[in-house]
Amino acid sequence: MTEVAIELPAALQEIADGEARIVVRAERVRDALNAAGERHALLLPRILTRGGELRPYVNLFLDDEDIRALEGLETPLTGRRTLAVVPSVAGG
Repeated sequence: MTEVAIELPAALQEIADGEARIVVRAERVRDALNAAGERHALLLPRILTRGGELRPYVNLFLDDEDIRALEGLETPLTGRRTLAVVPSVAGG
């Protein structure tokens, strides 16, 4: 298992007891998110749908690479250090 730090945006920190970073040990992106969700029950539903897929307005970057361009939630964490949760920004 790899230790990875999940970086949360300010909007999610309030439901994660004010934590900006959650360090977990996991094999894949999905496992890391589930581990964070075990610590902070309200966090996971804001990132994943009920069906367990990444919400369309949430982006996950694994060491600056969008997981959608990798293997999605099944992306292995081997050799990685940071998983950043970045909400999409809409403007007008």
